[in-house]
Amino acid sequence: MEVALKIDVDTHQGLELGVPRLAAMLEREGVAASFYITMGPDNSGRAILRVFRNRGFLSKMFRTKAVSMYGTRTILSGTLMPSRPIALSFPGIIRGLRTRGFEVGVHGYDHVRWQDHLDDIGEDGVRNELGDAFEAYRAILGEPSKSFAAPGWRTNNAALLALDAMGLDYRSDTRGVAPYRCVVEGRVLATPEIPTTLPTLDEVMGRRDLPDDNAVRDFYLGLCQPDALNVHTIHAETEGMGQLDNFTALVRALKERGATFVQLREAAWRLNRAELPTCEVIRTTLPGRAGWISAQGPVRLAPV
Repeated sequence: MEVALKIDVDTHQGLELGVPRLAAMLEREGVAASFYITMGPDNSGRAILRVFRNRGFLSKMFRTKAVSMYGTRTILSGTLMPSRPIALSFPGIIRGLRTRGFEVGVHGYDHVRWQDHLDDIGEDGVRNELGDAFEAYRAILGEPSKSFAAPGWRTNNAALLALDAMGLDYRSDTRGVAPYRCVVEGRVLATPEIPTTLPTLDEVMGRRDLPDDNAVRDFYLGLCQPDALNVHTIHAETEGMGQLDNFTALVRALKERGATFVQLREAAWRLNRAELPTCEVIRTTLPGRAGWISAQGPVRLAPV
């Protein structure tokens, strides 16, 4: 059983507090992981408009106790309180991750703008978001990022084509079952897509059939597939803070089951691109998540 921990960092607080705690725990446990950092401003407060756009967003806020989890400063960031830069506020933390052997990739520039307005900003807007994000990464780490993970698992044809032209080792923009290559407008893209395969904690928190932390841990243990790459996305603001003890217990339980932890770049390096299945990227919804996400579509049987 292989497990790839994909750690998304969406906020100023997540990078300042959650990332160091996660990195320290993972080091103690001898576990590899990949961190994806939002490179631009923390405009988390503007996400409140999802109440009007995304059915189920308000119930998710209550179910996950979002205000207590994220804190008032983050909830108001970019609205009643000014935005704060995320990556450029803590370059030392990001450099420290790489020095300690963790993978570091790009998780967009303005997380809220990408997640809520990707289809509105057009091709130029997509290119600007990517350009700003990758430039901030280069300014901090002195080299280009070779990977990208889309905010909110949301992408479109413009983003897929722009990222493919960048010659990345891989992307992780969608939800799915196994690595594949995306088909866009009849064209098979070169960049492998490594999708998230497991539900996130905020999608399962508060479920009636998972009444306590032990039930949640056993739920994840039951989902992990042997002889497969299990990609588990966690968040610095959740598992890195209020849920750190529970996440540590899950990591230890996986180790007891004999799981091998790999970074996503390791999984990407051993992929044979020519042999990967080709799939269109579709839009769908998931239980426990408000709004649409991008997902791996059916495998195309005929060559493209």
